[in-house]
Amino acid sequence: MGACNESISRRSYALKHLGLKAKSWLRTRLPLSKLVGENKILPMILLLGIITLFFFNLLPSLLTRFDYPALERRYKNWMANPGDLNWFINDSDLYAYAGWNYVHGTSPDEINFEHPPLAKYLIGLSIVFFNNQNIIGAALGVFSLLILYELSKKLLGRSLFSLVPVYMLSLERIFIGFSSTSMLDIYLVFFLLLSFFLFSHSDNDIWMFGGAIALGLASACKQSALLAAPSLLIPLIMRKRKTAWIFLIQIVVVAFLAYCLTYAWFFVNGHNFSDFFELQRRIFLFQYGRRYEGSPPPGRLLLTLLTGIAGPETRYIIYVDEVSNTIDIVTKHGLSMVSEFNILTWPLCFSAAVISSYRAAKTRNIAILQSCAYFFSFLVPFTFSQSFAWYLLPVFPMGFLLLTSNFKGIAEKSNRRVFFVAFLAYLIALLAWSRFLVIPSFIEF
Repeated sequence: MGACNESISRRSYALKHLGLKAKSWLRTRLPLSKLVGENKILPMILLLGIITLFFFNLLPSLLTRFDYPALERRYKNWMANPGDLNWFINDSDLYAYAGWNYVHGTSPDEINFEHPPLAKYLIGLSIVFFNNQNIIGAALGVFSLLILYELSKKLLGRSLFSLVPVYMLSLERIFIGFSSTSMLDIYLVFFLLLSFFLFSHSDNDIWMFGGAIALGLASACKQSALLAAPSLLIPLIMRKRKTAWIFLIQIVVVAFLAYCLTYAWFFVNGHNFSDFFELQRRIFLFQYGRRYEGSPPPGRLLLTLLTGIAGPETRYIIYVDEVSNTIDIVTKHGLSMVSEFNILTWPLCFSAAVISSYRAAKTRNIAILQSCAYFFSFLVPFTFSQSFAWYLLPVFPMGFLLLTSNFKGIAEKSNRRVFFVAFLAYLIALLAWSRFLVIPSFIEF
């Protein structure tokens, strides 16, 4: 009996020892970082899945047809009677109308001069080639995701973590909405991301001049792109300290020439540089007046980013009794909410940017420092102006990148199994939020 127990004990010990050796071998041969870092097929499959899901979100907007006669009638009636809501024309339709006219020979100063013309030219080309004003914008939305993936690989390494910012942005409702309409902001985001990516290669002069061209083109979509210029030039200044000023002058010249080229038809129509600078002055004064004249409440955009609150709002509800011919007006006070707000990403990316700024300054990590500077270069100026929630759109790519960088840091210091389960649940929750949950537009006090 004793010999039998001793034999069983020896077998249990051998099996336990074999299990420990196998577990040790798996840890040394197949660590998590190696699995996600060296597998090249899986990231490509997941990236394709993200792009496909994003494309299906845009698909309805790609099937519409542009009706110029109807839009022209609305535009002319609205301009003749601006207060008549029956002929109201929104921004996306206005840009489509301007774009169609631009590509058919109208000078950019004659219709919708308030923004530079490049994005509207691209919208017009989308109409000419596809009879749809949204297709080129949707394509640039896809390309923006691909550029963000390349930036993520550069900052986070070749791991599955580099897909997370792309996944977050592809589910962002503002990004989806502006990729599926003829608004200017998706064109701004694409050229800014392209410029950021090219400028990050500060050891290659050709790539940096490409970044200057992309910056000029981004400014030719919306002049607010210039807010990002200092952050884009950080790698150049840090790595070419003594000769940086020479490159800065060259980059400014190249970006300015790229910007001017988008006004080629303006010059062909007989205008000179004096007219050009006068037009730029008018654009600046118009935009500045809309954003900063009066007394804009400070911190409104930051409040929106952190809580989804757009500001206080008073609503008047009119009840008409057709029997007694009486009208009752009910006043409701409350908060105007941004329906696109995502509590799982918006406030977290701000916290991540603050934490990353401190770490980057401490470790002198140029890539992280540049991403943080880019993030705040848009957030700070617009926080002190009259702003809308979609002004956050250029902020989100870098915000999500910094947020993922912080998640990766947590993963490296925590129990991998626990982190994997929690992080997977977080990613699923992101998808569920984007699909099923909507913040109400008004919360009554």
